[in-house]
Amino acid sequence: MLRSGRYIILMLFSMVLFALGGCHSSRRAVSGDGESKGSPKVVLPKDMAEDMRSDQRLLVEEALKWLGTPYRYGGKTRSGTDCSGMTMEVYRSALGIALPRSSRDQQKFCKSIKKSSLDAGDLIFFSTGRDKSRVSHVGMYIGDDKFIHASGSRGVIVSDIKEKYYTRNYHSSGHVARAMDREKKPKGKKKPEAAPVVEPTPGKYEITLDQFLELNKRQNQIDEAIEAKVDSIYSSFLD
Repeated sequence: MLRSGRYIILMLFSMVLFALGGCHSSRRAVSGDGESKGSPKVVLPKDMAEDMRSDQRLLVEEALKWLGTPYRYGGKTRSGTDCSGMTMEVYRSALGIALPRSSRDQQKFCKSIKKSSLDAGDLIFFSTGRDKSRVSHVGMYIGDDKFIHASGSRGVIVSDIKEKYYTRNYHSSGHVARAMDREKKPKGKKKPEAAPVVEPTPGKYEITLDQFLELNKRQNQIDEAIEAKVDSIYSSFLD
């Protein structure tokens, strides 16, 4: 009976993985760099960009280029990447900052901050495995409760930190110290002016982040439900 039960669980797990494969391919219809034929480039809305310092904008704009990149364990290129590989390369390309390779080491490298203090460019860490004290996933916060990360089942996507799956598996948040920190608003003084923002003019191959999120809203809901189910079934199978 026990063996039969585990066989059923394994079959269900395989079926869900098959479903994930179908969702994974449809997710990459819109990418961040527009290199694929018919895939528009995703750009920051002007109002969102105006609220960022120039270093934050560089980080977020670089991260948007990775949207649609397939997941590849140990990868760190736009042909395939894992979560920490993406954050490491985004910081290297945008600001020339060398982050450690693994998500756990990146968490130790950062200055710990409260979740409520997250700002664009900060890193957010999760414990998606059975050991909730162990960091196993990382993404980069971009504002408005959204973060960019490389999902193991769906590649590089934008997710909401308030979604149940990420709330349940949240571990910590961290700030990567960088030169632009000196430009933060001194107490009692006027905030330094940010670099001017050019109004994006989306064309055939360019859409704003808001438009991208709206296009992917329904798919996000489906994918989050599937990923949560896979996590549940996988845990049951191992117990």
